[in-house]
Amino acid sequence: MAISPIRWLPILLALMATGCATVTSPENRIAKNPGLYDDLSEKHQDLVREGKVVEGMSNDAVFLAWGRPDELRQGSREGRSLETWVYYGTESVPVQTMGIGIGYGYGYGRCGPGSIYDYGYGYDVAYRDYVAATVEFERGKVVSWQRNRR
Repeated sequence: MAISPIRWLPILLALMATGCATVTSPENRIAKNPGLYDDLSEKHQDLVREGKVVEGMSNDAVFLAWGRPDELRQGSREGRSLETWVYYGTESVPVQTMGIGIGYGYGYGRCGPGSIYDYGYGYDVAYRDYVAATVEFERGKVVSWQRNRR
């Protein structure tokens, strides 16, 4: 008795969707990097578990709390080297669309009734990246951080 391939489609789609979803959290990063976590002070361990960053934290503590940065920047301030970690978020933005169509009359062939030119309006959703957080390091320690309130 053969099973129809169409019956497997929902299962395959569910597996593909879960395979693409990557959820990272401080707990997941701690579990994957127990040595980094164990090297932190007790105070910083508590903050990392809560997903918080404070001045004085190490690069490793910030990585465990917020994850790998989306962008690394090098710079200097007052003659001192700085490294900035940038984290991006994605937000949806409603947009209005307009289209102009050129065609032959409503399915009646080349000479059928109807307009040759037509237009339409619609609404859609676009997605854009924004800077969600930044962390500045000097000599491997946090000297400042910013995070959007959303």
